[in-house]
Amino acid sequence: MLMDVLGILIGFIAIMLLFSLLVTALVHGAQAALNLRFKNLKVVLNQFFQNMDFVEQKVTNAILSHIENQFPNGLYATALPLNIPGNRLKLTSIGQQELITIINNTRDVSIEEKEQLKKKVQDHFQTLEEIMSQRFKQWMHQISIALAFVLCFVFQLNCFSLLSQLNQDSAFRQQTLIMADQLNTQASTADMQSDTLQNHLSSLQFEITPKQWPSYYFALEVSTLSHWLGIIFSSILISLGAPFWFNRLKDMASLRDNLSKAKT
Repeated sequence: MLMDVLGILIGFIAIMLLFSLLVTALVHGAQAALNLRFKNLKVVLNQFFQNMDFVEQKVTNAILSHIENQFPNGLYATALPLNIPGNRLKLTSIGQQELITIINNTRDVSIEEKEQLKKKVQDHFQTLEEIMSQRFKQWMHQISIALAFVLCFVFQLNCFSLLSQLNQDSAFRQQTLIMADQLNTQASTADMQSDTLQNHLSSLQFEITPKQWPSYYFALEVSTLSHWLGIIFSSILISLGAPFWFNRLKDMASLRDNLSKAKT
């Protein structure tokens, strides 16, 4: 009985990990395509300079423009030299000395303003870095939740139905345990390739079935509420992140192995 419960939990965790890995891949792709690190850098620096009474908006714009043009036009983010949005290399972070150098090299800023700016940067740069980091993490978490919800919606990943299926369908549970063992052998979640993720989805028969969405999500039945709640809870669980589920999988697999050895 205990081993069956462990099997259900391991299977559930493995599926949460699988979808968390998909979300992670999509988030990284979105971050790279939209250059969110650079946008976050600009937003935080813009607010930082605006909070200084002696700094005019034109000075802030000049400094941000200088930061934006740090890389030459000939450098691209991909092998294809396409001058399109998202393919230009830009700063994703900045150090204290780099920012001071940029302030020194920015035109239309008086020497007095430069000295005041440099002092502010030196006094508050650690706080500035912390704000950048926290804000970027918040962005990524919000995007992760949104993408997790989209995945749960299109694959109809309902955590309540999933637990029920793992409990009742021994063949499905066995397949998830095989996948769990494969996931557990990975040195880290970063080792997982996109084709491997697709193979796992196929083996567990997760498919996008738009024709079933109207009856599943919009039927005037009590079960529809359960479906929506299951999708929402699944989204929240997946947004906890692949490292969280990867560690839970290792813990549960280790517990299962120890119980198996104790019985023999």
